[in-house]
Amino acid sequence: MALPSLLPKTAPHLLPFTNPFSSSSSPSTLILPFRFHFFSHLPPLSLLKAASSAGDSFRSKPLMSQRRGILEEHGSQAFEEDDDDKWIDWEDQILEDTVPLVGFVRMILHSGQYESGDRLSEEHEKTIIEKLLPFHPEFEQKIGCGVDYITIGYHPDFERSRCLFIVRQDGQVVDFSYWKCIKGLIRKNYPLYADTFILRHFRKKSRNL
Repeated sequence: MALPSLLPKTAPHLLPFTNPFSSSSSPSTLILPFRFHFFSHLPPLSLLKAASSAGDSFRSKPLMSQRRGILEEHGSQAFEEDDDDKWIDWEDQILEDTVPLVGFVRMILHSGQYESGDRLSEEHEKTIIEKLLPFHPEFEQKIGCGVDYITIGYHPDFERSRCLFIVRQDGQVVDFSYWKCIKGLIRKNYPLYADTFILRHFRKKSRNL
């Protein structure tokens, strides 16, 4: 099926596929947590030595309880230890769920395997339709009367930006942002941690991804 004129007939020279999560190419960035700021508020070493000389009771108490007390003194600028540990677990889980998907889509868009207007392979199309597209915030509007197939092209408003397109069963071609799908996945599966995670790991781009 021929695509509308919004899909160029030729694609510009594509660079070899590189790590999609490098600081130079990824639209997301991983930032070291700031939880280690508490070390600057620990008591001097001399005080710790004095406390330990009083007996073995100091060693029998978890050092983490000291940290919790320090964090509590700083109020809203710190978190409870239990919450902090839980956050680390959920953050790792979110990364495990999303990083492979981001790498997968970037491979499709930028590896040179597909030219503009090419239909994705059956396997790649199945992954996009089942694991990514349903999480788009405008899923129903995007698929319309139904998906015929998925292809690649250049966005009509961002000529240098390659993106995914839905070719509907009625022949209409509609673009969709895979970053909106990734964010939708996070919000759907991790509602309590989604906003904080997205603010921490996603940089704002000129396009409303």
